[in-house]
Amino acid sequence: MGKNKKDKAVNYSAGRMIIDIIMLFLGLIFVIGTIAGKGDDIAAGFVRIIGGVLILAGIFALINFLRIKDKTVFDWIVLAIGLSIAVVGIVFIINPLPVITVFNFIFGIIIAVYAIVIIVAAVGTLRTAGAKYWWFSVLFGVIALALGAVIIFFNFATKTLTIVIGITLVVGAIGGMANAILASQAKKEFKANSKILDDATFTVESTSTESSDGKSDDDSVKY
Repeated sequence: MGKNKKDKAVNYSAGRMIIDIIMLFLGLIFVIGTIAGKGDDIAAGFVRIIGGVLILAGIFALINFLRIKDKTVFDWIVLAIGLSIAVVGIVFIINPLPVITVFNFIFGIIIAVYAIVIIVAAVGTLRTAGAKYWWFSVLFGVIALALGAVIIFFNFATKTLTIVIGITLVVGAIGGMANAILASQAKKEFKANSKILDDATFTVESTSTESSDGKSDDDSVKY
């Protein structure tokens, strides 16, 4: 049972906190920038960044295709998909504002899926690993899931949308960081408990050995 707890705590990588920190940073930019009257610019800039990433993905697909000597139908299909993604990226960069109305639906799905990951990790990993306050992560995961659903099913003006997206990013980031911190604490507690158990086992074994040696000496003298 103890080994299973250790495995669960170790397997939940605290390195994922980097992603959550980035999410938190982006969320704060969305909220503060929108309040400062830059909501449209921030939303457009975010879409353009996604467009740049899509273009890079298309370029990598093209480079990989050119490096293949014996090309198959599958390679041509991958190239076609890559180039299509690159074209979408170009559209995102040239005219990002119309994309924002569709992007809220895509973003809502992404954040909802991430929120579900937070909840499952908290219940299935942290709780079974014996982490304290695992319900804290569940709470923020549920809030992020609800906000994701709001973004998907309700059509807001750009200003309201960017604020809601920013708040959702912050909430999701807090839930993810809470998972990483609680997993780290569970790992430390497991190590501490294991050390205490090892020391107790060593003491019992030492006592048993001394008792056995003493008994043998007594028997020898009596003989």
